[in-house]
Amino acid sequence: MGDQLATARALAGWAIPPVTAVRLGGGGVNEHWRIDTPDGERRVLRRYHLRHAAHAIPYEHALLDFLAGRSWPVAAPLRTPAGETVVETPDGRWALFPFLEGAPPPSEPLFQQRKGAVLALLHADLAEWDSPGQRPTFGRVSDLDLPVRADGFPSFGAVIDWFGGVDPARAAALAGFRERNLADLERLGYDELPDVVIYNECLSDNVLFEHDDVTGLLDFDLAHEDARVADVARSLLFDCWPRGWHLHSWMAGYATHARPRLRAKEIDLLPALMLANELWNTAVPLSISAKRGDPGWMRESVRESIDERLPAIEAAQAELRQVLRGGAGLPN
Repeated sequence: MGDQLATARALAGWAIPPVTAVRLGGGGVNEHWRIDTPDGERRVLRRYHLRHAAHAIPYEHALLDFLAGRSWPVAAPLRTPAGETVVETPDGRWALFPFLEGAPPPSEPLFQQRKGAVLALLHADLAEWDSPGQRPTFGRVSDLDLPVRADGFPSFGAVIDWFGGVDPARAAALAGFRERNLADLERLGYDELPDVVIYNECLSDNVLFEHDDVTGLLDFDLAHEDARVADVARSLLFDCWPRGWHLHSWMAGYATHARPRLRAKEIDLLPALMLANELWNTAVPLSISAKRGDPGWMRESVRESIDERLPAIEAAQAELRQVLRGGAGLPN
């Protein structure tokens, strides 16, 4: 009953009468409902998480409008009769989007290759967007201080200090992974790469297909500016690793369509940036669960990352570089 009342209040902002709202799965932070309007249109209603800064939303919505204008299959935000894309109610901050048809592809190397190609083509168009600069509250994947400030921590070091009082061994391990990763990123020249607009979620259920056609790119909630290979590394990590053939295929798809072409220096950075993305995906749930008491799966994810994923990715750095060079057609 609570969800239906909250969604009805939100939909009133778009002059949509109360309808049954069906909660959708997926999304680690924001909440989503499927809405079937009285005039036969299907929509998706999003409630932003409390930690999501209001002044960061216009960046996402403007980017979606740009991509929709370039005929990309994205869900650009729908405007209220007053011309707004965000509605605030006592229950939260809301946005309404079209419902995109399609389904995630099978986990096969051929579709990983296609996903890599899609991201390369998307990057080419994103480069032509008149970006206002870095998105508010966002930074490079290596900057772990910014995301934890949303939960009241002054820095990632403060999160480590808090975690040390809860689980000293894992806190020390996490700090060690972070220190070594920063050193690797500096040695490999990450700071020398230019910032560009990145999607940052070209993975998992966010890329929809109907047969061989891409019918939807979902969830631009983390779009911001970083080196393009930070975006590539995130997709490789969460969509392909540790399956070597999938990594190779995804990389081949991206490298074939990348403009400008990937340089050896960028490819050699990818393993370290995969580790950096895993650190980001560990720091944020840890920060949220520490200050907001969010579901227990976040703590479990942190434990799995520190005990299993981070050590495995760190140990595989040389092997990853070899596989990714091969996928991009470079000699090892």
